[in-house]
Amino acid sequence: MTHFKSQVFLILDALPQGECIAYGELAKQAGFPGYARQIGQLMKNLPKDTKLPWHRVVNSQRRISFAENTDAYLRQKARLKQEGWVIVGNKLTVNEKSTRK
Repeated sequence: MTHFKSQVFLILDALPQGECIAYGELAKQAGFPGYARQIGQLMKNLPKDTKLPWHRVVNSQRRISFAENTDAYLRQKARLKQEGWVIVGNKLTVNEKSTRK
């Protein structure tokens, strides 16, 4: 499990600002295809003061997985908006900052 966590954290830490990754894709890149649920649990259990960009991990439909209007949902939505994402409901639609480049 330590190798799994370290691989996930390395990839997540290198994810550029303004980009997002799906749970399954993160698992695949870490060398653990099929471990999307474990990625979700890992993200859910990170300390609130973590420096890792956990907010950039979304589901495969580019949606925030937390229930709408929960504390975790609102924190993730706010952080994604700071990075330029337009969010309708719980779906990331476009990153305004990346379209300007």
